Amino acid sequence: MANVTYLIGAGASAGKRDNRNHILEGLPCVNEITDSLKDIVLLLEKSKLPETFNWKNPSVGLNNRADWQRAQSEALHNFQHLLEKSSEHATIDTYAKKLRLRKEMDELRLLEQMLSLFFLFLQLESKPDSRYDSFLASILQMNLHFPDNIHVLSWNYDSQFEIAYSEYNPVENLITSSKESANVPSNVELIKINGTAGFDGQGNIADAKKKYEQELQTMSTTPEFGQPFNSPRDQWRMMQLVYLYQLHVAGKKNNTRLSFAFDDYLPSEQLYNRIDAIMAETDALVIIGYTFPFFNREIDRRIFDQLNMNADIYIQDLHPEQVEQSLKAVWESIGEDQVHTRMQVNQFFLPPEL
Repeated sequence: MANVTYLIGAGASAGKRDNRNHILEGLPCVNEITDSLKDIVLLLEKSKLPETFNWKNPSVGLNNRADWQRAQSEALHNFQHLLEKSSEHATIDTYAKKLRLRKEMDELRLLEQMLSLFFLFLQLESKPDSRYDSFLASILQMNLHFPDNIHVLSWNYDSQFEIAYSEYNPVENLITSSKESANVPSNVELIKINGTAGFDGQGNIADAKKKYEQELQTMSTTPEFGQPFNSPRDQWRMMQLVYLYQLHVAGKKNNTRLSFAFDDYLPSEQLYNRIDAIMAETDALVIIGYTFPFFNREIDRRIFDQLNMNADIYIQDLHPEQVEQSLKAVWESIGEDQVHTRMQVNQFFLPPEL
């Protein structure tokens, strides 16, 4: 039985767009994040709080309309800052790396919180990329777990895999590890190199979605108050976002599960030892939506140093030849006949080794 490892990047969560390039499912690609941030800033700027609403929610510090207005203003300010920095840099990850090099740790932690809030909000609103669903339907065993010979290494900090998996198994989560994990189980299915854009205590994002909606609905059950569910859609979306900001970001520090691979404030040797073992046993490596950006190069080389020299490598991308060139800069010993390219991206590629 061949061992197959998937290495995925942001392109694996790109989902579908309509004819006006609006996202129908999945998440924005790297070059679309700035536009998505503009949409959120506009939402917070233009949407007004309803005049009648049961405002009191002392558990998160929202006791009256003034508290909601303050939280809305703070969220807007921080998203405007995130938008500004995203516009000024090649990617938001580039800005994060700059903050780490300059040792501006408080600013980096706030960036991690706001990025986590950004991805949490988008994923609560939209369906995951449908390719995850098809992939899981193809590989999951009857016990609803991956076969022992399949592993996924993900540079993504989104929760697309976890959300898609919750549709199959609402009771258990994927066996997942990242740098902040207390241990790395031998049967780990998904390794997240950059951690997760989420928050401590949030749990499974599919469960969190129900929890957040129930919380907000509870705040509006008194008959004499207006019902936000009957309010204009953008007004309701804005209130969800402000509630999530107050719950997870306002006045809090270091509560996100996002931890960039280049940030060494968390121990990771156990994680990379497990990655080493997976790569050494890999017979087929499938690369989907990952472009090997330069500032990941040191870690990519650390990962590829242990790859089985005889492994077949499949690159699934709209521009696989560009990915192949970047790969060669990471793994110089690659053989001429070792790389196979696939330009069809409507489904995650299942190699013949499976």
